[in-house]
Amino acid sequence: MEKIEKLVFDAKDFKFTAAYQEYQKSFEQTDSPEEKSKLNELITQLNGEEISYPDFYEAIRDTENWYQFHRTSIETTRKFAYRKKQQKKARIDRHK
Repeated sequence: MEKIEKLVFDAKDFKFTAAYQEYQKSFEQTDSPEEKSKLNELITQLNGEEISYPDFYEAIRDTENWYQFHRTSIETTRKFAYRKKQQKKARIDRHK
């Protein structure tokens, strides 16, 4: 089985350097040859400007199986409205 090596690039700019550090961290954390080859492909595409930085980071997160937080809506009521609703519910329950 052929060992997949980490690719090395010259630093083009700050954004690429930050992306390359993320690539290195992900590459060192994974043991799977498939994931390593996918990471190599991603950083090569980013270096060749075939994909954007947001697409690169999204793909990196996909390889790491990150949980993406989804904000849920919290419904609130005013104290007066809550009491009125509770009184109505109690009145209905009392006369059943």
